[in-house]
Amino acid sequence: MGTFRAGFVAIVGLPNVGKSTLLNLLLGQKIAITSPRPQTTRNRVIGVKNLDAGAGQLVLVDTPGLHRPGGRGRTELNRYMVDEALSAFGEVDAVLVVVEGPSADIAKRVAKEGYKIARDHGTLLDALKASKKPAVLALNKIDLLHSKSLLLPVLEAWSAAYPFQALVPISALKSTGVDRLLTELSALLPEGERLFPEEMITDRAERWLAGEMVREQVFLLTREEIPYSVAVTIDEFNERPKDVMIQATIHVEKEAQKKIVVGEGGRMIREIGTRARNEIGQLLDCEVHLKLFVRVDPGWSQNSRGIREMGYE
Repeated sequence: MGTFRAGFVAIVGLPNVGKSTLLNLLLGQKIAITSPRPQTTRNRVIGVKNLDAGAGQLVLVDTPGLHRPGGRGRTELNRYMVDEALSAFGEVDAVLVVVEGPSADIAKRVAKEGYKIARDHGTLLDALKASKKPAVLALNKIDLLHSKSLLLPVLEAWSAAYPFQALVPISALKSTGVDRLLTELSALLPEGERLFPEEMITDRAERWLAGEMVREQVFLLTREEIPYSVAVTIDEFNERPKDVMIQATIHVEKEAQKKIVVGEGGRMIREIGTRARNEIGQLLDCEVHLKLFVRVDPGWSQNSRGIREMGYE
């Protein structure tokens, strides 16, 4: 039998590059919510991947997208999310940096002038260099690249920016390149014993996951600023022999936001509830009874007390 390896790997990157989608894919189970909107992930989430043939255990730490925490429109919640991401660098054995290739609208310019890493990645690169952790870069969403010829200049630019152990083109949506990515990540793990029980998938309680499933549907179904002003708390989580009873509160910051979340005649809140109930039922593999309430908590995302009350601490 070969050497057993086990360790923590932080998944880091800018908002909306597919970190949570990749985590769910690697685990073969959904534990992190996803949406097309940036800054969907607010907390660090641990997912436990047991490698094939008993080769090791990969503990993946999904982090909020790194973005500028200060400036106009930024809140205490923004600062909290950035702190969550940055603190992960010091607590893991290795880092998985997820980036995406140039979009179609700038592909011609890249082909002509070459690829330059965006300034938005400055905080990420600074933290990576300060940590001196071994790292792998995953170039995600290659299925959307205008031309595969753009791969080389992108990979060359990132290779010059940091001494990555490997650079792996992937598509988390299409499952492309994932086997190689797992091989490269497992090589970075230290030798050691299993860190979590083999049957464990995440360190997050089912109660917390249920709240995230509700918040995900708010992100997917509402518009404009609503998702960023929403938090969800679980008031009751009662497991019974054949089903689960859940009561949850959706917190918003303005009365106008509450009206949108509730919807005309309650249509929006019913749709949110129906979709969330289905997601939670798949997660728990049982029937779910879900009751939702909407409450206005003015400015909760603007101050430390508010974010603590919503469970962000």
